[in-house]
Amino acid sequence: MTFPEPNITRSYELLTYANTVTDGVFGAVVVLATFIIAYVSMKDYRSTAAFASSSFITCLVAILMRILGALQDDILFITIFLAVGGIAALIFEGKWGN
Repeated sequence: MTFPEPNITRSYELLTYANTVTDGVFGAVVVLATFIIAYVSMKDYRSTAAFASSSFITCLVAILMRILGALQDDILFITIFLAVGGIAALIFEGKWGN
């Protein structure tokens, strides 16, 4: 398989080129890695609060990557659904603090 010659003059073009070479998998892997790193780094909080905050951070990263064209719409919708679900879980739990 032959890939196009990279014309990288800006930093975000490296992201879009890597996504082109991997047929769209790179964006999804970055979003998944962001979720895992954010969730594990919030280990001091309850699992519901850690899930909600890491889902929200992941949703922001997914929106940015979708604007850059490195993520499909279905992955973006999944992250939005997870963020809304995490916030709803916090609301129904009734506790906002640690």
